[in-house]
Amino acid sequence: MYKDYKSITSDVLNSLLENQQVSITEEELNNLKKICGVRFDLPLDDITYPAFESLVGKPNTRNPKTGIYIFTHKESGSKYVGSSNSLSRRLNQYFTFKHFNQENSGLLIPLFKKEGFEAFNLSIFVMPNDLNVSPVKSDYSYLFLEQYYLLHEEFNLNTQRIVNFRINQGKKIYLYNLEGKILYYSSNSLKKFMDVLRTHHETCTNCIKTGESYLDYFKITDTPISDVIQSDLTLPELLELLENKRKETLKKQSKVKFSKAIIIRKEDEEEIIKFNSITETVRYFESLGLKVDRNKISKTLDTNKPYKGYIFFKSK
Repeated sequence: MYKDYKSITSDVLNSLLENQQVSITEEELNNLKKICGVRFDLPLDDITYPAFESLVGKPNTRNPKTGIYIFTHKESGSKYVGSSNSLSRRLNQYFTFKHFNQENSGLLIPLFKKEGFEAFNLSIFVMPNDLNVSPVKSDYSYLFLEQYYLLHEEFNLNTQRIVNFRINQGKKIYLYNLEGKILYYSSNSLKKFMDVLRTHHETCTNCIKTGESYLDYFKITDTPISDVIQSDLTLPELLELLENKRKETLKKQSKVKFSKAIIIRKEDEEEIIKFNSITETVRYFESLGLKVDRNKISKTLDTNKPYKGYIFFKSK
């Protein structure tokens, strides 16, 4: 146990966690330590509960907040640190007494039973979306922060001193570059993968099943690739790269979609006019003083349904 937080370095954490095959840099640890906690006096009341819910969300929220929480005994200063990938659900379990019937419940629960929640305050540290750590570690970065606090002697209400990262459990999903030589991100679950990278379920599962590329730049797979290079992009940088690639892909798709040669004619006439693209067609209508939607033109092609008094066909 350490008396001074300065003595708890990344080297100390990495040595302790070596068997779990996880590690953290000093810079990443410093970024975690900069996260500000929000303190609540307990029990929560009508005034403080809205702020609590705004911070962590509701217990069954679709996008739960990840982070750590610290219970501090007001009189003695004794502390307990815990963590969760769904803070609202975990803390709700305390406040609804779901933890109180557990055997071997350690030191915290007996104190709750004896003195009540009013003997404690609660500090909550929510992991920010723009946390500057490696994307591969973003799923479990909060566990390093928990381990950091666990090594300080103040946290004498904890009976377990080493965090179980559980990174080798479950089906992992990976994001590589197209050639499979650079690893950008990995997650222990498909849901977490989609939530963090903001991808659709159908897109992810299709890439995994068929091997199709993602955005013509990435490879999504559940198969680990050996001898890859770990990307040095932070998570915010990776999200920015993904967003840029999405925009590029959308632009390419739009060009293809609207570059079709088409033929138009008025509803009650046989004379036709041919254009090289939908964009060119739109310009023609603008010259007539008519405002048209290129997407609606695309949808009405070969349907014989009139739009703005015209029928639209694909050019053979």
